[in-house]
Amino acid sequence: MGEESQIAYFRVVAIHELPLQRTPVDDEFIEIFMSWKLLPWIQASMSFHMALDEVLFREREEAENTPPILRFYFADQPSVTIGYSRPLPLPVGEGRGEGLPVVRRLTGGGRVEHGQDLIFSLIAHKRDDESFHSVRVSYWKIHEALKKGFETLGLKPRFYRCDEDLPEGPECFRYPISSDLALGKHKIAGGSQKRSAGALLHQESVVVPAGLDGFKLAEAFRAGFEAVFNTRLEAEPLQPVWFEKAKVLAEKKYQVLL
Repeated sequence: MGEESQIAYFRVVAIHELPLQRTPVDDEFIEIFMSWKLLPWIQASMSFHMALDEVLFREREEAENTPPILRFYFADQPSVTIGYSRPLPLPVGEGRGEGLPVVRRLTGGGRVEHGQDLIFSLIAHKRDDESFHSVRVSYWKIHEALKKGFETLGLKPRFYRCDEDLPEGPECFRYPISSDLALGKHKIAGGSQKRSAGALLHQESVVVPAGLDGFKLAEAFRAGFEAVFNTRLEAEPLQPVWFEKAKVLAEKKYQVLL
């Protein structure tokens, strides 16, 4: 790997420092599981991001008694990710996304364009929250946290309803489902999950509304997660071993497909 690609992989655009206000508790076990870990923001290739998510997910499979991890991130260039089972060639349709690098996700779902969006991943165990036992309920609760974050910024997203006539298709943001969020007439957030050995990986792309930046939106979402999941997010540094494993995995498994 050349010097230029290494810079793309490891370019860190912000470190989020949380103002920690510890509250005393009687039970150390409860103290551990009340808090989640928030990793620094990273801007990197989607190949690296997908690899890092898998590294964190596989680690959680083997160590279930660790706190959930939440991380926000950005793609370093316009690109596309597709669900693990999506066939190639892609049904691009109307020329959207032609010529962009394509990377397959570990999670399922449709085709998502990145570059102007805010992306986040949640790595947890189903024991960490009652909602995590159900795919559908966990989607709803995660999106409830996003909804609350949007509302603190003066926006009013809504859930798509089960009784709406929602067409099906391969484009994530053109074909919503009932647990997705809409702002106005358009889907604004969509996610997908991978589950194994009690662990779950939730990956989500969020459209950044005009007039906002991704950092401000991520801060609002952080507060939304803390409120909805009754937790607190504590800053956690990125471990060098995660980077090394992700770099190897990105080259081995998450190479650009097109």
